[in-house]
Amino acid sequence: MNKANGAENISRPPCDVVVRNAYVVTMDAKRRIFSPGAVAILGNSIMEVGPELSIINNWDAKREIDAKGGVVHPGFIDAHVHIVHGTGRGVFPSSTISASTTGALETAKQSVYFPDWKAGVTPEDEYAATQLAGLELLRSGFTGFVEPGTVFDTDSAAAAAEKVGVRALLAGSYLWDQLEIMEYMPGLMTPSLARRVPPDRDRCMEQLGCELHRNQDENSLARGYVSVYGLATASDELLCAAKSLADEHGVAFQQHEGYEQSATQADNKILGKSRISHLAEIGVLGENASLIHMNFFEDDDIKLLAESKSSIIWCPIMFLKMGLGDVRCRIPELKDAGINIALGIDGAVECTIGDAAFAAHLASNYSDGIVTPGDILEMQTIGAAKTAGIDDFTGSIEAGKRADLVIRTQDCAESWPGVNPILQLALMCRAGTVGTVITNGDIVYEDGHSTRVDETDVYEKAKESVLRRLQRLDVTVPTEWPIVS
Repeated sequence: MNKANGAENISRPPCDVVVRNAYVVTMDAKRRIFSPGAVAILGNSIMEVGPELSIINNWDAKREIDAKGGVVHPGFIDAHVHIVHGTGRGVFPSSTISASTTGALETAKQSVYFPDWKAGVTPEDEYAATQLAGLELLRSGFTGFVEPGTVFDTDSAAAAAEKVGVRALLAGSYLWDQLEIMEYMPGLMTPSLARRVPPDRDRCMEQLGCELHRNQDENSLARGYVSVYGLATASDELLCAAKSLADEHGVAFQQHEGYEQSATQADNKILGKSRISHLAEIGVLGENASLIHMNFFEDDDIKLLAESKSSIIWCPIMFLKMGLGDVRCRIPELKDAGINIALGIDGAVECTIGDAAFAAHLASNYSDGIVTPGDILEMQTIGAAKTAGIDDFTGSIEAGKRADLVIRTQDCAESWPGVNPILQLALMCRAGTVGTVITNGDIVYEDGHSTRVDETDVYEKAKESVLRRLQRLDVTVPTEWPIVS
């Protein structure tokens, strides 16, 4: 006969872990919070979530984790991150990145631009960069990411994600078959990148579903979906084939749209209508479709997006970095129309993974509506899971879903005063507050460190890979002040 908190309990079912004494933010349909709450985990699945006393009386746990009153939430998902771009930090000064983004390349005074840096990557570089980004994701409370089809060797990225213990959504590499619109966005393309991934329709058609084989193993952390680059770089034929394939296999379909104003206006002029209305006409919007960025769109597009149940993946860091502070942020309008929205960091070259939430708060000040802390949490959990096509098994803490969750520590100043845990979680609780991360039922991060990899080794290998690429591409890292040795 077992006893739990003084209550006799006969033949309690076993479980592997009970997380107790927690402020459990479930993100379920009712957005329930249990305080004090607990979560029972068996294998890779959540068995039960609810009031603490009920859970510990219902389950015979091999291990109890005392959250000490800290917040427990579903693992965040970065809905849009170029996972290997983080190793460009410090290589390109802010002025260069900004110039290349806006098209004023002549002001950057670089012999090698960021697209060249991307094109010069090796499988070893991508493995090292993904491991580094994976650690950063875990440190910031993320258990998954969606890579938008800009990894060349997806097997390397998948292996690195599996090793670190984060979920990875992968797609075919740079699927585009027309690049004329790039004259309005010269910073996104250089000859070296075009040579490595030429705008060839046959190549794109062959690679559309190249990552879907990963979905055969339901326990794999790396999965596949369908993506094209977008921004008017895909023909109607390619778009329709991609959406049809995504529909057939029940996976997500994504593309960039509405990134830059001049390109958006030029594309609308060529079409004689808005890009979104064109996408609606050819049938590539839908419940499994997500459009990335959407900084610029027409008023009538909101209705089309809402009616099609399409999602938006917003990258507020890029919104701010592009100097769009004089442009009204329209995310609240999309939210009010009932459109699902997720957050992405885009490229963490001048920021860290995890900064998107606070950036969303800042960018929303340039709007006529409000993006609340609750909205931000939805965008990083169940909303992000929906855009990735994995909300049936992750994105919330519910019985039957995979155990992807984060335990925030109370042993740091950022967690206090703790009178409004939701606001603090959304806007203030970053890397320093993450104590434990569980992915697919496995404790992959504990006491502020990875349980899977030697962190020092990951850091050193990432730096070594960058130094080798600098040498290959003959790039000199700029310094603002002299270095004396």
